[in-house]
Amino acid sequence: MNDLEHLRDDSIALIDQVTAALGDELPAASAAMLAGCRDRLRHARYHLVVCGEFRQGKSSLLNALVERPGLFPVDIDVTTSVVTVLQWAERDTATVHFAEDPDDPEASRPPLPVDLADLPAYVTEQGNPGNEKRVSLLVLGAPLEQLTPGLVLVDTPGIGSVNPAHTAATRAFLPRADALIFVSSVLEPVTTAELDFLAGALAQCPTVLVTITQADKVVEPEPVVEAARDRIAEVAGRPPGELTVLAVSALRKFDALEDGDPALLDGSGFPALERHLWGALAGTVGGLRIDGELETVTALLDGAAAPVAIELAGLVEDSFGELDAELKASRTAAEKLRGAGQRWRRTARDDLDRAARPVRDQLSSDFDRIVDEFRRSLDSDDALTDPAAVVRQVSDQIVDAGSRAATDLRRAVDEVAERHATQLEIELTLPTVDPDGPALTGAPDGTAPAAGDFTPPHRARQTSFAAFRTSWAGGMAYGGAGTLIGAAAGSFVPVVGTIVGGILGGVIGQLTGWFAGRREARLQAERQRRQDQVGALRSHVLPMLDSARRRAERQLTYQVKDYADALLLALDNQLDAQAEAYAMTERRLIEARSRGVHERKLRIAQLEERLGVYAGLQERVDATRSRARRLTHRSPDGPAN
Repeated sequence: MNDLEHLRDDSIALIDQVTAALGDELPAASAAMLAGCRDRLRHARYHLVVCGEFRQGKSSLLNALVERPGLFPVDIDVTTSVVTVLQWAERDTATVHFAEDPDDPEASRPPLPVDLADLPAYVTEQGNPGNEKRVSLLVLGAPLEQLTPGLVLVDTPGIGSVNPAHTAATRAFLPRADALIFVSSVLEPVTTAELDFLAGALAQCPTVLVTITQADKVVEPEPVVEAARDRIAEVAGRPPGELTVLAVSALRKFDALEDGDPALLDGSGFPALERHLWGALAGTVGGLRIDGELETVTALLDGAAAPVAIELAGLVEDSFGELDAELKASRTAAEKLRGAGQRWRRTARDDLDRAARPVRDQLSSDFDRIVDEFRRSLDSDDALTDPAAVVRQVSDQIVDAGSRAATDLRRAVDEVAERHATQLEIELTLPTVDPDGPALTGAPDGTAPAAGDFTPPHRARQTSFAAFRTSWAGGMAYGGAGTLIGAAAGSFVPVVGTIVGGILGGVIGQLTGWFAGRREARLQAERQRRQDQVGALRSHVLPMLDSARRRAERQLTYQVKDYADALLLALDNQLDAQAEAYAMTERRLIEARSRGVHERKLRIAQLEERLGVYAGLQERVDATRSRARRLTHRSPDGPAN
């Protein structure tokens, strides 16, 4: 078990302890949010995209990584733009997803569960020549221990091949990749196409690892590794020391597992690869996710402690009148806000629609530009001599347009969410509990009972009711919204973002599959036939671009709705938690006011003890968050900085 797994499990256990310790003091809405934090940690996914040119040992590396020989087919031609996703499941499963028919979207085939033995009929050139079955994605499930930490492997077609769908399909996954393993072979130098791809990947993906496979084929692979590192660094404009390039041998790993030979296993390079992978994931996304969820726990602890601390302040300082007035004002404002629920719901949806309009306009403009550039390219020499380059450019531009729309939309939603969160903020300042404060009225000795050594949490004292909004601003409510949004957005095609995935599944495979199926027959003929090819390009690509535009705009509309639903759910949760906290505080103050002097002394002691429990829990949360932050500031093989 790696450090990230340990931290995740410890964080889940801590959330369980917080839930149990808070008990009835935790409002139902807050309890649901806390459960959401736990579920997101428990089911966190880390998408590892594996790519490289065809026949570089990519499938062998994947099989060795999960220690399952033959799971990914080796030495078989893979069909156009078919991407394979492997994730954990209780049993072996396989589901084939099909591209949308651009001429008849309603008639497109639904996902098809198939037996593993039947996969060659869908994902190999022999079984599915020219991708005539319009396969866009294969999702595999398997009960593999290597996947239980949440690792999801994404196997992409070869980049840089004559079929531009391969590179386009891979590029479409980069925005969703938490890490990328690029596969090259010790037997061949890194090509220009590979270098160009890596330069772009390093700019988009938080973690890029380069593996030089088939290390067993040479006596000393290190010179090949160093040469590859230097070439990549030069193209990417990065210092060589910042790049991770490792030599690996799938053959040695399987031999080591069969013989039980730890030294041979270490020599395979896979233990080092896994250390770098999980160390990088911890430092780029894993630690940050855990820290974000625990920040939510902090806010919920503050919110749950606030009614307790307010009751203690009322008893120690006999400030019930002041607290009643603040509570009444805050509740009135909150009830007014809830009463205007339909209005602000419409406002939130309208704001999202307005925020999405520039994204829609830009998407439309991008497609206009793609069409114009494609039309101009038909008059260029490339259309005659290298139509593959023309199609490749169109494919790349389609992916870029979808990626840009997805990024711009998320940024716009962030701004709308923050604006509404700020508008919903309702603050109630909690008086500081002073151990030497005024005496309780009627106390026999004329002095106030000592408040002990406990000081209420800083947030609870300064912005007690604002803590419910703080959890939003700190990422909890919107983190939950993001999870719901991501689940909804990814439901159409797993792993791929909605806009990019819709384009990829519905158009790129058709576009480049059509081209690949005719390349040999037409592009090698005489000039007249090449001119015929230009006409064929025009007649096929332009309708597909129209289909791509319609699909992208439709997916953008769906995604805006998903964002709106998730945002409103998160805001409702905030208001529900706030209302429950006000009601709980009011009950506490009513009961506290009716207590006699002796009862007040006993109650103060109980409240101090209870707040001490909150403080202890918060210390443990802070310590665990510190561990998460240390993970983000260390090298993959070294200790935290």
